[in-house]
Amino acid sequence: MKKNLLIGLLVFVLFGLIGVQADEIHTKKIYVVDIDDTITSATTEIIKEAVNEKPDIIILRLNTPGGDLDSTLEIIQIIDNSEIPFVGYVSPKGAHAWSAGTFILLSTHIAAMSPNSIIGSCQPVYIGADKSIPINESKILNAVTAVMNERMNMYGRNFSLTEKFIIENLNLNADDARKFNAIELIADNENDLIEKINGMSVHVSSGEKTIITKNAEIVHYEPSIKTKFMSVLLNPLIASLLLMLGIYALIFGLSSPGMGAEILGILCILLGLIGLGFDVNLTGIALLILGIALIIYELSTQSFGIVGGVGVIALITGIILFGPLSSPNFYVSQEFFNTLLYSIIFPSVIFAVFLVFAVTKIFKSLKKKPVIGESMIGETAESTEDFENNTGFVMCKGELWKAKNLSKTNEKILKGDKVKIKEMEEYTLIVEKIWC
Repeated sequence: MKKNLLIGLLVFVLFGLIGVQADEIHTKKIYVVDIDDTITSATTEIIKEAVNEKPDIIILRLNTPGGDLDSTLEIIQIIDNSEIPFVGYVSPKGAHAWSAGTFILLSTHIAAMSPNSIIGSCQPVYIGADKSIPINESKILNAVTAVMNERMNMYGRNFSLTEKFIIENLNLNADDARKFNAIELIADNENDLIEKINGMSVHVSSGEKTIITKNAEIVHYEPSIKTKFMSVLLNPLIASLLLMLGIYALIFGLSSPGMGAEILGILCILLGLIGLGFDVNLTGIALLILGIALIIYELSTQSFGIVGGVGVIALITGIILFGPLSSPNFYVSQEFFNTLLYSIIFPSVIFAVFLVFAVTKIFKSLKKKPVIGESMIGETAESTEDFENNTGFVMCKGELWKAKNLSKTNEKILKGDKVKIKEMEEYTLIVEKIWC
């Protein structure tokens, strides 16, 4: 009986060890994703793209003043539902992850900071026209406090710091954050961080995992063209300028039609709306339709290339924004999308260059003074018929012109006679017969 019990115990331990081994993550590839600007929906897209690449670990390297609360909550949800361990790392030395940056750091499976870096100041604010206004509404403060509290509890961190971060705008350096159990690690650099997380256990959506980072490859993730472009457009300053420029251009275009300013205004307003949270894919579709319509209009009219040029810009911008969708069901490889993007952009650019060339030639021709008639004075022409009542037709430089005999005598101009052009009255040449 004892022998059977001992054998059963050994089998249990053996399978237990095998189970632990199966839960180890032998890391081959670690993605480092930089969040070094205001957190917007473009930041969310960057993280989604990185997750879709399926690395073994994602390090979010934070150096941000904060950003959009909705985007921050979406990033936290991505981390919560991920089977990939997320490591938050405030870096380089002296960096800061304030407000939304602190929320993201404390929501990662492992939180780390570099020496002399700072976290904190988490009270939500309204962004006004010229200043930020702290939010003191209990409904909002209680909601964000609950979100941070839950994440602090999930990862065994000091949840008593939550209200201090949000209500009192507490700031902590790396040493104090580690001392008060807000983070797990202080690391001098990425290599030091990767060495320190080796062997640590984390709880991801699929269960408990042990990280093994020996011989792991570090990849600094490069966002797609779409997300880079979005990052620029979603900058609040850029979005405001585009919106203002678009409104003024639209007003100017409607007051002075024919110059194409109203088309440029619509384009700027559409791009500005992205920065205000308008759906990017809807904007992309609108720009694609606008671009195609403007190019077709340009080819069927004479608008001196202005409308067509705006159409090309709208088309390229729409293609960039439309991009691969975030859902895995619709996601295509970034290499495929970049190839597709370049194959459309290059012909568009060539068409734009052609438009610029055509516009330049047209404007040069418009600036030229009329030379019809003036350059013909003093030239020799030939009569194509006998003049009647001192009027007939002459041929000059391959063109047939109506002509009038200048001579007041009875010297009639006959067919084949050579005449000299003396002047021009509207579209009639004043000529004089040349005597041999």
